[in-house]
Amino acid sequence: MRKVIFLGLDNAGKTSIITAITKRFGFEDEVKNLLPTKRIDRDMFRFLGLEFVRMDFGGQEQYRDQYLKNPGKYLGGSDLIFYVVDAQDPNRYIETIDYLDQVLLFFKEVKEDPPIAVLFHKFDPVILEDKDINQKALTLKQALTKYSNDFDIFFFETSIYDIKSVMDAFSSGLSLLFNKMELVSQLFEEISKNYNAMLMALFDVRGITIGEYYRGHLHIQEKMKIYDAYIDVQKKIIAQDRSFFEFSDKFDNGHRFSGVVEVLSFGNMDFYLLIIIDEDEKNLGKTVEILDKIEAAKPEMENLIYQIIQ
Repeated sequence: MRKVIFLGLDNAGKTSIITAITKRFGFEDEVKNLLPTKRIDRDMFRFLGLEFVRMDFGGQEQYRDQYLKNPGKYLGGSDLIFYVVDAQDPNRYIETIDYLDQVLLFFKEVKEDPPIAVLFHKFDPVILEDKDINQKALTLKQALTKYSNDFDIFFFETSIYDIKSVMDAFSSGLSLLFNKMELVSQLFEEISKNYNAMLMALFDVRGITIGEYYRGHLHIQEKMKIYDAYIDVQKKIIAQDRSFFEFSDKFDNGHRFSGVVEVLSFGNMDFYLLIIIDEDEKNLGKTVEILDKIEAAKPEMENLIYQIIQ
């Protein structure tokens, strides 16, 4: 069993992140009514055939003191750490660095080096253009790079108003525990370049990304548009008990795209394959032809997935 822990100060948003990951659909109202976590909340989940325990550590000072007095009991044996920082509260940046210092000191002493994913959370749309907060967050990131000599440390900006940012951070963290997952993205890159696909992605049923490739010049707004369309399609697939769904949509600039979502099943595990290409409005037959060619590469994708879950 793998141990994944969420740490950070109180009010950083750890429980909100876990709720968004777990629910994914309609989590917004539940997040608004969340109460502070007392001590540690645990839940279990399976991913690629492995079982995980996910631990949400309450961030109030009395609980932090408790963890640090007996870190072996609480922190020992962790395989992955998500350290959550409230990006909108720079007045507590020093406090959060001090807490992380003490946590990582324990891991250095016991010679454990789990990867660290630092989530600058609450990076909501309303503060994206706030130069002051962005500068302070950048300064904090630079300060945290001192840990890179002893740990693999990665930074993410997340917001519950951008569910993809949360899922991307969680997926990227989990991918560090599976050596072969990057092969899926490499295969998608090869296929996408051969057929000029805009985006290819593979998700598990909870929306965790197994692999993804998209054109380098694809804007964040376009990625979000595609992801929102994918969420809508996944809901329809579940509601209608389907395994294949074709759809068409357009970006704000009017440029249209076509997509396919297909369910790939391996025993009791389902995965969702998403393929997006430019839509040729003058020759829809060409659009279908490209999608069919990419579909022909599905056996190779399935073989790779099978290797990962062995």
